[in-house]
Amino acid sequence: MTHTDTGTAPADTATAPDPIVRVDDLAVSYAAGRRTVPVVRGVSFAIEQGRTLGLVGESGSGKSTVARTLLAHLRAGSTIERGTVRVDGADVFALSPAGRRALRGGTASVVAQNAGQALTPSMRVGEQIREALRAHGEPDGPERVAELVRLVRLPDPDAIVRRYPHQLSGGQQQRIAIAMAVAARPRVLVLDEPTTALDVVTQAAVLDLIADLGRELGMAVLLVSHDLGVVSAMADEIAVMRDGEVVEHAATAALFAAPQHEYTRALLAAVPDGRRPGGTAHPLGSVTVSETLAARATGTAPPGPHVRPVVTAEDLVIRYGRGLPAAVAGVSFTIAPRETLAVVGESGSGKSTLATALAGLVPAESGTFTFDDGTTSGDLREPIAGRSPDLRRAVQLVFQNADTSLNPRRTVGAAIARPLKLFTGSTSRERVGELLTQVGLGPEFASRLPAQLSGGQRQRVGIARALAAEPRLVVADEITTALDVQVQAGILSLLADLQRERGLSCLFISHDLAVVRGVADRVAVMTGGQIVEIGPTERVFGGPNHPYTSTLLAATLEPGSTVLPDVGDGVPRWRHAAGWTDRGDGHHTRNWEDA
Repeated sequence: MTHTDTGTAPADTATAPDPIVRVDDLAVSYAAGRRTVPVVRGVSFAIEQGRTLGLVGESGSGKSTVARTLLAHLRAGSTIERGTVRVDGADVFALSPAGRRALRGGTASVVAQNAGQALTPSMRVGEQIREALRAHGEPDGPERVAELVRLVRLPDPDAIVRRYPHQLSGGQQQRIAIAMAVAARPRVLVLDEPTTALDVVTQAAVLDLIADLGRELGMAVLLVSHDLGVVSAMADEIAVMRDGEVVEHAATAALFAAPQHEYTRALLAAVPDGRRPGGTAHPLGSVTVSETLAARATGTAPPGPHVRPVVTAEDLVIRYGRGLPAAVAGVSFTIAPRETLAVVGESGSGKSTLATALAGLVPAESGTFTFDDGTTSGDLREPIAGRSPDLRRAVQLVFQNADTSLNPRRTVGAAIARPLKLFTGSTSRERVGELLTQVGLGPEFASRLPAQLSGGQRQRVGIARALAAEPRLVVADEITTALDVQVQAGILSLLADLQRERGLSCLFISHDLAVVRGVADRVAVMTGGQIVEIGPTERVFGGPNHPYTSTLLAATLEPGSTVLPDVGDGVPRWRHAAGWTDRGDGHHTRNWEDA
């Protein structure tokens, strides 16, 4: 049975154990000048030992605010208007300062969205784990630290503990954060978007680890995520939040099978479906992905193989320093006019290095790397400072994280006016307003600061800033990673519209294969700095595939699936062999042999 417009799912009170977490009629507001703005409105739920509750909803729905109250955290200026939050029987907001310190990391722990930012960059990770143990009076000897590193399945604990955070991959950083969170064997674990920045293989391994730890330690887990595939595979129940309220709360299978609230149905409809061509048939705004693909097939599509490419890369090598291994090694590809080439692969595969090199932020060491759209041409091996003004204007980058790429002290209008002035020699309030209107905002946003915008709105400003140069090629590096599904759908629709209207080419970097299937004309699969498969999107998704591509596809979490994919130990059972196999229709796989 599904409960709609209530905060609690059904429970058998005669047999169910006392919940470790109980939130009753919680209401939170924050001060905005002389007004108070409600953020959470009458939220109630309970989580028992060994159970996981998924909390989903759009940006600004209040889900992270609710999650942080389990650790007695409130953002500055916030007030509890009514209700209680009880963890292990204690009202967390009635605790003394000492009691709250014992709660945080002891009774309840949090794994944040970005472990790289949560870890101290100047401390070795082993010392950071020791610090977490010492804070709660736990033994902190080398044996206990190594035990925690092994618990989160990191190889070679003796070497790992001596490294600094920047010497670890994103997945390894997240595992260290989990080790610190479970160091004191907490009863409650709060996971706030724990896999947002991870590729699908690493994500599957981290989620499998969390599920095992939850069972082993008997924890109550609150999982906050915009990824409905993650939530469906991990959570026993799901609470859907909108405008600070729980609008639906049900068992996971029941919610996906028969969502009751129209907002839940809209959320599920906005999820790209990686299981079928075109990704999704739902509207992404003024255009559907299916319509986008149809348009490409009727003349606005990327031209055939005999059309001169806009970008040509042959045997490209990029490394970050002399003596270091190549981050990109011997990569070749082309991008045609109006074409979207997606690049996928695990963290450290070289895909973002490829994007930053195309944008001129890192120089290429060797190989051919050229741009030529018939009007502007140049050598892309040159860093941005060595490129002509026309080439700099033609290739623009939209950053992954709009939060950090926008100056928090400059208005939106100033952020867009700067590239307008740089590339066109003049700017005006009217032109800034036109660009904001093009990305679905409007001239009134010009006077706002980034902090006054939602995540999706900030990402639209980042796109408007790139469009100010009137580019021919846009490099989109994980631009939908941190966005909820409805905002993501709007951003993808915007890109499709702009591509049609302006004839843009696009290099699209993503670890979300369902999104890639919906937006890309061709897909290149990277691992270890090399492309191992490239071809038209449906040929790559349909196979036959390189074994690494098969691993990526198998690790993809589809919304509604309640089983985590088995990715094994992640160790490749193959090695590169010479040459390529032509699968037809432009689909090629690098040869391999069993390891």
